[in-house]
Amino acid sequence: MKEFQPSLFNVLMVDDNPKNLQLLGSTLRNEGYKLEFATNGATALTWVNKKVFDLILLDIMMPEISGYDVCKEIRKDEKYQNVPIIFLTAKTEKESVIDGFKFGAQDYITKPFDTAELLARVKTQLELKHSKEELIRFNLNLEELVKERTKELQITMNELVEANEKLLILDKAKSEFLHIISHEIRTPLNGIKGSIEMIRDSAEESSVRNLFHILDASVNRLEKFSIIALKITQLKIGKYKPDLQPIPCKVIVDTAISKIETAVKAKSISILNNIEHQDDLIWCDFEALTNSLTSIMDNAVKYSPLNSKIEISIKKLDKKFHIKIKDEGPGFSDKAKQTLFQLFSPGEKHVNENEGLELALAKLILEAHRGSLEIENLTQGAEVTLSIPVLTEDIIES
Repeated sequence: MKEFQPSLFNVLMVDDNPKNLQLLGSTLRNEGYKLEFATNGATALTWVNKKVFDLILLDIMMPEISGYDVCKEIRKDEKYQNVPIIFLTAKTEKESVIDGFKFGAQDYITKPFDTAELLARVKTQLELKHSKEELIRFNLNLEELVKERTKELQITMNELVEANEKLLILDKAKSEFLHIISHEIRTPLNGIKGSIEMIRDSAEESSVRNLFHILDASVNRLEKFSIIALKITQLKIGKYKPDLQPIPCKVIVDTAISKIETAVKAKSISILNNIEHQDDLIWCDFEALTNSLTSIMDNAVKYSPLNSKIEISIKKLDKKFHIKIKDEGPGFSDKAKQTLFQLFSPGEKHVNENEGLELALAKLILEAHRGSLEIENLTQGAEVTLSIPVLTEDIIES
């Protein structure tokens, strides 16, 4: 707080006794206060109407208009609501002082005056007035600041709402676009595939048949890519909701194995089932989960050596089903582990021909089931774990 400076304050002294005014004036003037005098209530009110004072010293017992009445009139003026009024009273008028507080006085000084007491009470009241005014200014500034910040936040909120609406429109457009693209790609592909099969069966030269095999593989890959891209888009923008149904563990695994049967036979790979409680039901989107499991197993077969083993196990632990696929391949490279589930960011090894999209899709599908997908390199080979929560009421309802 700044040092108290009496010269900054205007004081009005009101007393019908000129000697009291002289004594008060001399004491306060010596301290540096700026003073005005009134010998009666009417003159005091005239001064109040002409000028704003910081403090008023007001005698109670005056002819015509008493100090009480002067105080009541002063308090009617809004600009004098916080100006301190100190009553001047004789020692025998203590009951009058109590009445004075009812009319809006802040303090009183008894006659004859004690100089030290007078100066202390005047200073105290002026400091209190100054502190109140500072607090009022602070609150006003704070209110303005809050209004300004609120306005800025509202503007920002409106911008965010507008941006979000634009994003929703873009997401919808992107989803519709990819759906159209997927449909437009798959429709002619189906025609091409059918034509390839017919021509390949009638082709006599082996070289021509080989070309048709290459063409068939390329068409299948393109069709697969379009399906995966559409699924990923649906998952990323929240359009996909799992169709949860109770499916036995054995059915899920057997279905996935049947889809990679040709690749398994080609490399003479042994599939080992280690499923605990094969009849246990996993609540899942059957098609989505089996596709995810198939992608993981297909990747394991692709990087497994000839005549090796792939072990599949399902265990129920910590309110989750843990589906593990363990192979004897080279494992995941450091680069692959860093980028494996990033779209269009393949690693060096253990990633399929669709540049990691199938693994990214598998992870998104697991997350849509409130589950997770994790990879780990073993001493020999790698292990991929698909975790799905055991069904609870909140999962069914959501």
